[in-house]
Amino acid sequence: MKYHQKDIVEIEFPIPGEGYKAHPAIIVSNDELQVNEGFVYLVMISSKDFAYSREYAYQLSDEMLSFKLQKPSFVKCQLLAADVETAIIRKLGCIKEPYFSEIVDKTIESIF
Repeated sequence: MKYHQKDIVEIEFPIPGEGYKAHPAIIVSNDELQVNEGFVYLVMISSKDFAYSREYAYQLSDEMLSFKLQKPSFVKCQLLAADVETAIIRKLGCIKEPYFSEIVDKTIESIF
């Protein structure tokens, strides 16, 4: 297994109304799912701050990550996708605790 929960990866993410576009995303599913089923669940990261979706966004800062962002970015907690590990382009870094747990909670709150 090459990727793990909390990893931030680049992947061709399905964008509503736009098709697929390379975006960073956080792997939120646990490692066991990837091993047993061969896919991961991810939430998208974007630098776009849309007013209509701010209630679903989680703003990131460099202190939360194992690498530096190139521009201000937001986790779009309402944009969850499932994909196979082989679709991942590359690993960028990872997100630290407790920020990961806060993002999972916000994703659950945003979707359910």
